[in-house]
Amino acid sequence: MIVNFLDTRVRIQHPCPFCDFSAAFPDAKMVLWCNGSNEILQISVPDSMPLPEVLKAAQKSLCAREIVQDGRSALTVVRACVCRQYRSVGTIADESDVWLIPPVIFGNGWETHRILSKGRTSLQHFIAEVKRTGKVEIVSNQPREHLDVIHDLSVIPVHFFEGLTERQIRALVLAFENGLLDVPARTKMDRIAGREGVSRSTFGEHLRKAQLQLLRNSYPFLKLREASTR
Repeated sequence: MIVNFLDTRVRIQHPCPFCDFSAAFPDAKMVLWCNGSNEILQISVPDSMPLPEVLKAAQKSLCAREIVQDGRSALTVVRACVCRQYRSVGTIADESDVWLIPPVIFGNGWETHRILSKGRTSLQHFIAEVKRTGKVEIVSNQPREHLDVIHDLSVIPVHFFEGLTERQIRALVLAFENGLLDVPARTKMDRIAGREGVSRSTFGEHLRKAQLQLLRNSYPFLKLREASTR
């Protein structure tokens, strides 16, 4: 039987304990699973951020208890499901007849959800209700016909553009389109910078910062992948 539904990824910023915690530690990435009574939270931090400090803050603001720590990541559990203490995204999803596919990704004060809906009406209702409490950005929205696309656990990517400025994004696009990132490179940085009307050093700074931010955004997934191949 063919199933027709929408597969949507959205970023949401609204008043909630996890968004507030994420805003306080914008470089930390969090992955959250909730079973309605407990919440499992994985926290990953870059090398520049002390993990014990982040965990201490999580214990204080989220009442999180550490289960295990591995390098720059830690797995914690929040004993009481805090989503019952406020109008949560999950509650709005239930009211709107859409389905949230776990986990939820937190970063820089935003949470990213993957949503399945049977049509645009229910999805639009969900978006409208969430906007009453905060901000919403649609990352992607695709029609689906088969359910086999939802079996993968890594269903919600970090919003990889998060934290990038418009100049940094343009530097990445130009570097890729002109072959600067090819091996060997098909052009020189001076040529691209000249066409953009900026110095080589300025263009190079935008490009390096963009590359670093992309790595920061993907770090938790790279770390998990690296650990799984040991």
